[in-house]
Amino acid sequence: MDNNKETLPEGVQQPAVATPPAAPAPDGGSKKMILMLIVGMVTVILIVGGLYMFLSKQQSAPVPQVQQTTNVSKPPSLAQVKDVLDQELDSINVSASEGDFKSVDQNLQSL
Repeated sequence: MDNNKETLPEGVQQPAVATPPAAPAPDGGSKKMILMLIVGMVTVILIVGGLYMFLSKQQSAPVPQVQQTTNVSKPPSLAQVKDVLDQELDSINVSASEGDFKSVDQNLQSL
């Protein structure tokens, strides 16, 4: 007799062992699921790529600048500048400043 088989007493039947059924034959359901997964991934990639391009174009678009109007006056002529400087020089009283130094001179002489 074989060593792999157990011997049973007569009249006792070996119980039937239920074998799990083999993998069901693919009926197209798994292929359909894989196809839907691929289509979903491509859709997500397209949406993310579209958002990236949209946002990058918004940031790089030039901002419309408001033109400011400034009143540019014509610079004064040299003759006008000379006249203004002469008037300022005439308005300065140099003779009045000599009185300010008298106290300093007295302090220096006392040293």
